[in-house]
Amino acid sequence: MTQLPPEDFNDGYYHIGKDFEDYPDAVIYIVWSRRGPGKTYGALRYPYHKFKTLYIKRTNKDVKTICEYAGDLDFDPSPWVPLNRDFGINVKPRLLKEGLGAFYDADPDGNPVGPVVNYVASLNAIKSIKGMDLSEAEWIIIDEFVPQAGEVVKKAEGEMVLDLYETVNRDRRKRGRPGLKLMLFANAEEISTHITNELEVVDTMAEMQATGQNILYDEQRGILFHHITMEDFPMQDIELQDMYKVMKGTAWAEKSFEGSFSKNDFSNVVKKSLKHMRCLYHINYRRNNNAYIYLSNKDGTYYMCSTPGKFIQSYDLNKENQQKRFYIEHCSMLRDACIADRMLFEKYSYYDLIINYKNFYDI
Repeated sequence: MTQLPPEDFNDGYYHIGKDFEDYPDAVIYIVWSRRGPGKTYGALRYPYHKFKTLYIKRTNKDVKTICEYAGDLDFDPSPWVPLNRDFGINVKPRLLKEGLGAFYDADPDGNPVGPVVNYVASLNAIKSIKGMDLSEAEWIIIDEFVPQAGEVVKKAEGEMVLDLYETVNRDRRKRGRPGLKLMLFANAEEISTHITNELEVVDTMAEMQATGQNILYDEQRGILFHHITMEDFPMQDIELQDMYKVMKGTAWAEKSFEGSFSKNDFSNVVKKSLKHMRCLYHINYRRNNNAYIYLSNKDGTYYMCSTPGKFIQSYDLNKENQQKRFYIEHCSMLRDACIADRMLFEKYSYYDLIINYKNFYDI
């Protein structure tokens, strides 16, 4: 078994190991960035032969593609390829059942020569693997938790992730092992996803982007947020060539080089005085979240915020009929007001709820 050299946390790349060591009490680590700073690389390297992890892909097909690669593609889809190359190791996958595989140290012919290095599973296979003992895994690593454009994602994906976490963590606790860690990595594509909405962290991430804060540890919830920026980890010289020069200053460059959520419109998210405004509606959603919609008596603009007021009508969006009622009675009108720059929001999640209402509820 090859021993990897100690990690240099100051080598210009991101190391999840440093966040893990700096914030050992965190339960969830949410990390997003441009492409290339080494999120996946570090998440596989740090635990290598220290402890096992469970590496998650989205579909059974993803897992099968990784585990049954036989040199018939233009590139090897295994996430271990760069580590094998850089350290002279030979970690190879093997499919165990549909949607579940494992990586091993292997001989030159690809045959396992040691214990499991880490598991790989799909979100689609969660139900079928719930009965299996994966309690040896100390981390669950979800790569690309923000879907790529055009990727089909189940609405229940956030619940599926948390159910998987709870299943594995419960098995660990029953065996007297420490709690499980959940590592979420993504390139900055879309801030509002089924996972970030289920965790209810969208507003925190939006606020970090707005204020330029790179690291935030929510001690009460045990969540570490790390936005990897150019300031945090400057791009390597080779990355500054070609497209960086061509696309500098564009929205694409902001996403690809700065790791910012440039696809999202934060312009309607502001802090606003309620002077000369009256409260129209109260909305209860996601069990215990409350929002209030105000109307200005002076200019007819709307504002959605968390400040309670003496409302005219209340809607409980935790109930199906109330979801439909609010949509029919007000949602289209409020959406049009937002598009016409006549509605502002205290939080991005409020904006998202009104503009993308059908993403949250089946209407």
